Amino acid sequence: MNEQLVTFALGTREYATPLQSVREVVRLEGLTDLPGMAPPLAGVLDLRGTSLPVLDLRVGATAQTRGDVLVLERGQADAEGSVGVAVDRVRAVVNRDELPQAGPGADEGVLPAYVLEVLRGAAGPVFLVDLEQMIDAARV
Repeated sequence: MNEQLVTFALGTREYATPLQSVREVVRLEGLTDLPGMAPPLAGVLDLRGTSLPVLDLRVGATAQTRGDVLVLERGQADAEGSVGVAVDRVRAVVNRDELPQAGPGADEGVLPAYVLEVLRGAAGPVFLVDLEQMIDAARV
């Protein structure tokens, strides 16, 4: 079976992450900020009566900037313990073989640890990432 990926944009860059790690996608609307929040925490969304902390990996965005939220699957059936990741926009769900490996031009030694592979999309490189590692890197 071919792995499926969720593709999304952060600024001018394209990213992908395994679909199995994403429980759902919701619009970034109704974000509530909390006193003393430190980046990358952007606020909390009410997701069907449950508070969902949202981390914002976007550059130069504010709570009022439109976007989408990837709700990460954290091993539980409901939103308890889940976290949302704000992105500029979710593009599509694609089969892994639709994005071939970019080849020897990408120097993996220079890329952050959360980048698993550099793939080739129609408009340029697509960075396949581990979102959990990407979040950890943003917290530093």
